[in-house]
Amino acid sequence: MSARRIAVVGGGIGGLSAAIALRRAGAAVTVHERAPALRAAQSGHGLVLWHNAVLALRQLGLDAGKAGYELHTHHFRNRRDRTLATWPMADMAPVYDAPVYSVSRPDLHQLLAEEVGGDLVLGSRCSGFSADGDGVTLRFDDGREERADLLVGADGLRSSVRAGLIPHEPPPRYAGFTAFQGVIKLPGSGVPPHTFLSTWGEGRWFVCYRLGGEHVYWDGVLSDHITAPLGTGITGLLAEQFAGWPDPVPALIAATPEADLTPVPIYDRPPAARWSHGPVTLLGDAAHPMTFNLGQGAGQAIEDAVVLGQVLAERDLPTALARYEARRVARTTRIARRSRANGALTRWRNPLACAARDAFMRLTFDRLVFRKTYDLTMAVDFAERNTP
Repeated sequence: MSARRIAVVGGGIGGLSAAIALRRAGAAVTVHERAPALRAAQSGHGLVLWHNAVLALRQLGLDAGKAGYELHTHHFRNRRDRTLATWPMADMAPVYDAPVYSVSRPDLHQLLAEEVGGDLVLGSRCSGFSADGDGVTLRFDDGREERADLLVGADGLRSSVRAGLIPHEPPPRYAGFTAFQGVIKLPGSGVPPHTFLSTWGEGRWFVCYRLGGEHVYWDGVLSDHITAPLGTGITGLLAEQFAGWPDPVPALIAATPEADLTPVPIYDRPPAARWSHGPVTLLGDAAHPMTFNLGQGAGQAIEDAVVLGQVLAERDLPTALARYEARRVARTTRIARRSRANGALTRWRNPLACAARDAFMRLTFDRLVFRKTYDLTMAVDFAERNTP
């Protein structure tokens, strides 16, 4: 039997991870990425690879430590610098046989792209596809066509492949807050080493962590209820909204040039029960876009890739895709719903409600919520079972 020909649309973290997994399963894979070039290694934003994401990358033969900076503690506090909870991530590393890393998103992207190599085609924009009993034909903006046995849509929140599968679906829904993201090189930043620092306020939330060396990633999140006078710049808005917050919050904002700040409105979609139709399936944000409140978007996309590679290795295509959904839909649905619920807590503005939220966090986050969050997100089983 000849190798399956698989086309992946989308060359982000999920699409590149899928290419690696599918190639390891014996498929001939081409990844089509519409961007004309990879982003510079030192630009862009940060993300956290939790234990499950590190394990998933290990399944692909990749060492996350090559791109990452190890995090030992997740420290929650309020804007008055009162500790709400402290999660011992380093203590959980032996439990899951994997640490937690912060990474620059472009550095992780580069690590994956180097592994994919010549199977990544840049500047290749898919404009549509048509499926039949023998496979799928992809069409591109420049008039090219490509034939494949399977099309994997890994093209993000506003996936064109998903739009082809579900043509009348409502648009993504706004989660009610916008993240203002920055990465700076700042010696003596005041960000504690090996710490994910999360600070909560009224309709505002600020996270920061080191990326290794002297680089720091930070993210100031504002509820849509917060407004500013006409003509206020991003730096002025953030400086006003986070004025008086504990170090290093004001210093990070002040040290970041406004041109390097990226506002990102946060969207997701209601979880879908089906990701596949015929020889077409979805992966990552194209399948299950979620808010970033559990830090699981990239990790779940990499998990998708591992499982898709496993199920396609030995099964016929319809059975493999059914198995892929059976193993992934319920898990990602639970995480997406929990992420959105957690995000709602950051939008609260009433001082009494926020005081109650902080009290709840002090009472429950160190034990109950910590345990439930780890049970939900970290305990992934990559063992492929001999079941249909």
